[in-house]
Amino acid sequence: MKDTWYQARRKVITFARKLQAERLVYSTAGNISMRIPGDPQLLTVTPTSMQYDLLEPEDIPIVDLNGELVDGRTRPTSELTMHRLICQRRPEIGSIVHTHGKAVMTMANLGWTLPPILTGLCEAAGGAVYTSPYSQSETVQMADYTEPALRDRGATFLRYHGLLAYGADLEHAFHTAAVIEGACEVYLTLRQLGEVHELPARQVEWIASYWRAQFPGTPGPLPPPDPLPGPESSLGTR
Repeated sequence: MKDTWYQARRKVITFARKLQAERLVYSTAGNISMRIPGDPQLLTVTPTSMQYDLLEPEDIPIVDLNGELVDGRTRPTSELTMHRLICQRRPEIGSIVHTHGKAVMTMANLGWTLPPILTGLCEAAGGAVYTSPYSQSETVQMADYTEPALRDRGATFLRYHGLLAYGADLEHAFHTAAVIEGACEVYLTLRQLGEVHELPARQVEWIASYWRAQFPGTPGPLPPPDPLPGPESSLGTR
């Protein structure tokens, strides 16, 4: 086994287990794909219907962007078409993480947009997260229907399904998925309380530029805007 293949497989296993540890997936739900460093036409992907805590490197299939199995003793995730087509169309994407956490599944069922309510969300996802139309699993629809929502955004809710997040590498893709799950929990709580406040547009644009800067060949983050005027000091008053 090539060392680069082995290391890529180990990394996918590590992050698959992190998905479970952070309750971003349940049982065998969700999946991961990652380009192999030095072999951008090859993907390591999680296998179908296997418990993540039992995975061994040989269980992680390696496929090409046409979906052909290159190496491995198991079948790739049933949603391989989505992973490979998105990577085929978007060469800057290094990894995709698909999650089934409670909060993102709630948003996906409702078809809601997650607005830019937190600085960490803007940095992790590039701004608001939109819901893509329902697409049937294991079909080209999953790549086609998500394309508009993924323009200049690091993730989209898959209607009635879960979350699709991507990044320049697996670390960024996982970070995006994890932060969105937490931000969805906050948003759903705010809706119950009856008040949702969004960051000002210029702040969103500036913070989101850090998300864009992860991709090779893109400009660095924008210069910070002028600070927002602060509230009048209320120190010493009750």
